[in-house]
Amino acid sequence: MNALGRPLARYDRSIDVHISSIRHKLGPRNDNQSWIQSVRNLGYLLITP
Repeated sequence: MNALGRPLARYDRSIDVHISSIRHKLGPRNDNQSWIQSVRNLGYLLITP
């Protein structure tokens, strides 16, 4: 995976930090859930309204 323009290390958390920042900027939905859900071993899922 080369999502950041560089090879990712096994325990690289930079993507998680970016997702956390995006979650903070989006804020909660009306049902107090996050717009972005983590899918274990796959990645992230953006929830549409």
